[in-house]
Amino acid sequence: MKTFMFKTSAIAAGSLALFAASAAPASADVCVRLNGGSFSGDIGFFRFKGELPTEPNQVVSLAGRAAGLSPAWGVAVTPKAGSGQNYVELGVSFFIDGVQGQFDVAFSPATSKKGEGSASFGEYGLGDSVKAKIVPCSDEP
Repeated sequence: MKTFMFKTSAIAAGSLALFAASAAPASADVCVRLNGGSFSGDIGFFRFKGELPTEPNQVVSLAGRAAGLSPAWGVAVTPKAGSGQNYVELGVSFFIDGVQGQFDVAFSPATSKKGEGSASFGEYGLGDSVKAKIVPCSDEP
């Protein structure tokens, strides 16, 4: 009887561990908040799947959302190895309520949580200087 109970408990524990491993997200999310110009509140919040690169010579595709449910996509790049530079630059396009926007911000050094750049929402040519900050994704509006 003890052997049966032990085997049943072991199978249940193994099944639970397997379920927990498969339920875990495949990768972390990174969230960026922009402030400045037309970017504040919901319009300034972006969530992307995965992590930003921090090592030289990396290019990472960004896919995520802006202002909660609107599509956002782009690329994060780091400079060539041996260039003596250390930053990560994000170039992102997005649509919020059918209105297009873009931003280009850099975080220097690449591990920094604060950056800056420019962004536009709506008509091209109406760019704003913005501050960018990597924030907890639990802050998502």
